Amino acid sequence: MRKKSRRGNVRKFRFRSIFTRRRADDETEWIRFDEEPVAAKHSPRRRIRRRLLAARLIALACLSVSIPLALKWGYGEVFFKNEEFVLKSLQIQTDGSLNVTRLAEIANVSAGMNLMDLDLGQIQTRIETLPQVERATVTRELPDRLHLMVRERVPVAWLSVPPLGIRPWDLERGFLLDEEGHVFRCLDLNEGIKSLPVVEAFEMVEPEEGAKVASEVISAGIKLIVASDARFLPRGLSVQSVRVRDEWALECTYSTALKATFGAYDFARGLDDLALILDRMADTGRTLSTVNLAAVKNIPVTFAAAESSTVAGNATATAPVSPVSQVTSAPLSGDPDSSASGTSDSAQEKHLRSILKGG
Repeated sequence: MRKKSRRGNVRKFRFRSIFTRRRADDETEWIRFDEEPVAAKHSPRRRIRRRLLAARLIALACLSVSIPLALKWGYGEVFFKNEEFVLKSLQIQTDGSLNVTRLAEIANVSAGMNLMDLDLGQIQTRIETLPQVERATVTRELPDRLHLMVRERVPVAWLSVPPLGIRPWDLERGFLLDEEGHVFRCLDLNEGIKSLPVVEAFEMVEPEEGAKVASEVISAGIKLIVASDARFLPRGLSVQSVRVRDEWALECTYSTALKATFGAYDFARGLDDLALILDRMADTGRTLSTVNLAAVKNIPVTFAAAESSTVAGNATATAPVSPVSQVTSAPLSGDPDSSASGTSDSAQEKHLRSILKGG
């Protein structure tokens, strides 16, 4: 509070104060208040509420800690220390040639182990590290069984790289290829594996077992084998080998000794053209020997040697005829396209004519 005195008016009476004596301050002129308010007394009901709230918070904290610990202890007692969950039966199923005993050793699982202690993800990872394995599935069957299902890679061709010493039909230096281009060794050289086609290349990085081939042309050759067999195998025309001529062309040899050259990145169109040509050759009675399907138009074709047979008594004699090279710009003998111009051609015949005659 402001002091009520005459000192504030000294400026007005400064000359007068020189000649007058200053009077002592009067204590009664101060107005004082208590600066510290008196603390209000808390009611007993409020104190009880605060104590109950604190007790509830402490109890809640104890429950949040004790319940997980109790559950963990109970889970360990029921499952991990229970003799009923001891592994007694390990069932392994595989669709390939992998040995079941070897799979059990790689999985590192044996009878007598606690079924709940096993890490299924780790077992699956160890099995899938095998180059021959595409996918593995591990499941528990309580109380005492473990199931391991293995899906192996399906080989579609052999890999042949003579400069690297990689040879087909060889268990030590031979490699198989699946549809996606993974490289893995042959474990069982049976008749089905021996009959697989061969993909041959002369320039390639040393393959790593279990990894994909680094060459895009070899990958294209694998896809060519799969697509061609899916289309022509019902006709009895299967692929025997695919040779990588360069980075753009693939030479495919079929079971009928037909040699077809495909573009490495355009073999789907080449298969369509080959289907049209084979249909027409069936009508004319001729057999293809070579065809270059890398060209879009003016496709070069040659025909196999014709055989003429004469029957004399019970003996049959055959006289070979020199193969005739058919230039694509010339019409085929017996070709219905050389008939009257008024005959309407189907869409398939027009496309075939554009292939063989260059449009």
